[in-house]
Amino acid sequence: MARLPNLTKDELKPEDLQFYESIADSRGSVRGPYGVLLHSPDLAARVAHTGTYVRFNFDLPEALKETIIITAAREIRSQYEFSAHARLARQAGVSDATIKAIADGTAPAGLTGDEEMLVRYVQELVQNHKISDSTFNAVRDKFGTQRTVEITGLIGHYLLVGQILLAFEVDLPEGVEPELPE
Repeated sequence: MARLPNLTKDELKPEDLQFYESIADSRGSVRGPYGVLLHSPDLAARVAHTGTYVRFNFDLPEALKETIIITAAREIRSQYEFSAHARLARQAGVSDATIKAIADGTAPAGLTGDEEMLVRYVQELVQNHKISDSTFNAVRDKFGTQRTVEITGLIGHYLLVGQILLAFEVDLPEGVEPELPE
């Protein structure tokens, strides 16, 4: 049971409707962490704004973005975030084997190329609170400095979103099955 209810448009003060509309316009609806974040409407809009950039405007193949997101979600055990983005990862072409390896915590073993490198980057940052020179240099050499900063921002954004989902125990949407092992 969620600790806070999702706020609807009708429950907001008139001066806060702009924040709701901004989120709905950028994402198609207000769902997931944003219904809870609307208890602080300005914060909700700012988080959504960053999310819009890293998710929709950052120039990296969708499959790699979703691989990064599900790895961050797995590292903090955010079931909602992982389950929502595993579906998006499949739509972007990430294999079920890769998604399962990340969910089970066996990745980056068995992964190759960019997936392996980016999973390692996320895991080192979240688990060790630092990234080894070899991993950092591999990502920077492959993607360039700007994209490395953006990759790190993508990780940070989804760690923030995952923490919101966890802190407020946001329930999985109806019909969505958990994908992370308990």
